[in-house]
Amino acid sequence: MKETSLIIPLRKILPITAIGTFMSAMDGSIVNISLFTIAGALNTNMEGVRWVTIIYLLVISSLIGIGGSLGDNYGRKKIFQLGMLLFILGSFFCAFSPTLEILVLSRALQAIGAAGLMANGLALVITYVEPSVRGRAIGINSLVVASALSTGPALGGILTRYVGWPSIFLINIPIGFLGILLVQYFIPETSEKRYKLDFGGMVTFIITAFSLVQGILTLFKGELIGGILIMLALVCGFIFIRIESNHTTPMISIDILRDKTILTGIISSFLCYMVYYSVVFLLPFYYQEVLLFAPDQTGILMVVPPLAMAVMGPFAGFFAERIDAKRSTSFGAVMLSFFVLSLAFLFTIFPNNSREIVFILVPLVAFSAGSLTTFTVSNGTSVMNAAPKGDVSVVTGLVGLSRNIGFALGTTISSSFFALFFLINNPNNITLGVTFISSYYISLGQTFILFSIFALLGAIISYLRSSDKIVEKNKSTT
Repeated sequence: MKETSLIIPLRKILPITAIGTFMSAMDGSIVNISLFTIAGALNTNMEGVRWVTIIYLLVISSLIGIGGSLGDNYGRKKIFQLGMLLFILGSFFCAFSPTLEILVLSRALQAIGAAGLMANGLALVITYVEPSVRGRAIGINSLVVASALSTGPALGGILTRYVGWPSIFLINIPIGFLGILLVQYFIPETSEKRYKLDFGGMVTFIITAFSLVQGILTLFKGELIGGILIMLALVCGFIFIRIESNHTTPMISIDILRDKTILTGIISSFLCYMVYYSVVFLLPFYYQEVLLFAPDQTGILMVVPPLAMAVMGPFAGFFAERIDAKRSTSFGAVMLSFFVLSLAFLFTIFPNNSREIVFILVPLVAFSAGSLTTFTVSNGTSVMNAAPKGDVSVVTGLVGLSRNIGFALGTTISSSFFALFFLINNPNNITLGVTFISSYYISLGQTFILFSIFALLGAIISYLRSSDKIVEKNKSTT
């Protein structure tokens, strides 16, 4: 099949693919606020039920690159629809799981489908829209992802409280079938390369990604197996590079990662998303443990960041098409660091003000709407314009992988360092009163200071990319 030159208006194609993108991203966070209820219903504890979240993250991280490769090989529309079908089946089995073990396996099936959705949703958009509007496409897609991840806890809390925890999975089924039908009737199939699949690369990539993420998760819990898994990831990663370097049709061409724009974009994306998720992960605990908000109140507050991004996203995409990506991404990452640092100062220097929600929401809105959106949209546009035409799905998968690993590290490192700082500031482990609250403020501020440094590192790495005005590059390719 020849590569199509068909152009589809952005307003037509993006809402269709956004259905799969939103659901697959939202299900990474929608269960978090329902874990306590699920644990009670399935007669398990929090140590066991945490695998409902972890397995979803691990499987997506392991398979999203393969989902992109399959999309480039067999057609992005086809793999997107197959991913949606598997996601629906997984959601059905999740809702009616009688035991924790079946629920975890069902979540794994969900995640297999989600990997196909994440890797090929944006790739379909990039394939069919005008190059001159790619920035806006990526900007809106980025806010869809962020909105899904932040909306998940709010929606999960409301559904769990008023309908029951199975409803957080059942809601995916009618929406998913609608997504399959819309894609079938309104989006044509992309080209199919039909080359020999790189099974050796796939196996070593799965082992590498799974071992790396799980190793990091367990290492920060003080378990020795974490170090062993990270060593396994390094060995398998080396083998993966050797296989890809010698394979005639590699799953991920090493030449892709030699592109400075793509490599710096993926690394800086990982760092900035890690910073974002550290804030999104820690603030709900503060709302509930210190301010004593109910879960549904906390969930509603966590909708504020994506709403801010929804306002700024299209504007950021417009500017990303016209401003040098090297400067705009670095500026966004620097501002991300600044606003995280402002939250840190709020908790450490002005703790009384931090009890007033408005003093938290102002920097949080600026953090989400201005800095993170500016970075994400400019970075995504720059990376996708640098991607070879035949490897768009693969590059999309790599960007998605950086986001998921950023999520894993953001939640794990932030919770680990907060616990460490809290132990230092509250050595007697007092859980009530002034000592508890003041220790909580200081520990939260110290954790945010640490993550502001990670954002600065992301800015430095982002500035290493090639300097080009994206709109000029788009014009030169048309």
